[in-house]
Amino acid sequence: MVSMLEGCSEGCGIAAALIAVFTWGTFGVPLKCNVNVEVNFFVMQSYKTLVCFCTSWLVIFLGEPIRWTPWGIVSGLFWVPGASCGIYAIRNAGVAVAVGTWSSIQVITSCIFGILIFQESVKDTSQTIMAIMTLMVGLVGMSRYSDSSVVAAATKEETTVPEYAPVLSTDSEEGVGVPSYSPAPRKIKRTISDGITEQRKVIPFELELQDDISQPLIDTSMDHQYADNYDDAKDGKEKMVRIFNGRIVLTQRQMGLLAAIVNGAWGGLNLIPLHYAQRDSGMSGASYLISYATGSLIVCVSIWIGMFLYHFMNNQQNVQEALDQLPAFHVRELGIPGVMAGLLYSIGNFCSILAVAYLGQGVGFSFCQGQLLVSGLWGVFYFGEIQGRETIIKWFGSAVVTVTGIIWLSAMHENAPAH
Repeated sequence: MVSMLEGCSEGCGIAAALIAVFTWGTFGVPLKCNVNVEVNFFVMQSYKTLVCFCTSWLVIFLGEPIRWTPWGIVSGLFWVPGASCGIYAIRNAGVAVAVGTWSSIQVITSCIFGILIFQESVKDTSQTIMAIMTLMVGLVGMSRYSDSSVVAAATKEETTVPEYAPVLSTDSEEGVGVPSYSPAPRKIKRTISDGITEQRKVIPFELELQDDISQPLIDTSMDHQYADNYDDAKDGKEKMVRIFNGRIVLTQRQMGLLAAIVNGAWGGLNLIPLHYAQRDSGMSGASYLISYATGSLIVCVSIWIGMFLYHFMNNQQNVQEALDQLPAFHVRELGIPGVMAGLLYSIGNFCSILAVAYLGQGVGFSFCQGQLLVSGLWGVFYFGEIQGRETIIKWFGSAVVTVTGIIWLSAMHENAPAH
């Protein structure tokens, strides 16, 4: 059977990249809509992986033969952990900043591999460096103007801490604050140097996974004490990192940003094995999808088995107790959103593979990162993640700078399609 994609060229790659921009920029919407359900981020990734595996076989109807390469498992090792961090980032930092952060980092990693590993030549080295700097400036601006604490500090509205949220108490004799839990909502106010009242929620690093968005991946219980020695905020902005008794303590948003960085740096390498599959087995982009999805499912199942064995060994080898401690799937509440997110991501994933196959790693994968503008539109106009007209304008201005850096960086690549 002749593949329907046999006659495709760069036009197919551009069309596929545009579809990936929309679907990848939208797949986080169903995940964000269910923040009130205490679901582990890896559970949502499991939904995505299962849908990706089921839909990958549709390439057979395009005339692609069923082929397998172990490089698919390598892709899964990059994608499953990285994308899990991406889900965590969306639920904590928001769609706009999470997708924008990992998209920009993925562009840089793709270009580094394209230039240094796959010998994709560039037209001008100095312009390539300037393009990367432009991209980074835009990324910093997007992160800066998506920080809700900036807006919160500029207003005098009170923020209510959710029920049982950890707050810092300094009632101890030694002046050491310990996390306390309030059975009813409590308001936290601090007065900063310019006299503006700031409302915020401080979540210790060790307790952050207990927040309203997820269960811990592996539950551990420890007694913690924290020194109440954080620096006062300046100009309405809280410090990015605080130290409590030698431990780094991050807020919910900061944890989301960190997870987005991990997804960009690690998860962004998921299509690198495609090049070796083409080298070793002569696979096209579409024919690689079955190996990619199957390898990802193998990695996902292996992680579940690892978690089960961990609980099994820590519960006197009691099978039922080990099963009870695994994160719940919440099929009734999350089945449909999980499938929707999985379908959107799978479509984008398939199209991104075609884009890389016909345009090359540097241009194809970088083009797909235009998803950050789509996710920004969802984050601003649907979820209200960024408030204030001036802040929104500055965020989109930074996003335009970022996309300019992406396009500029892509333009510096000589055409080097992977197929």
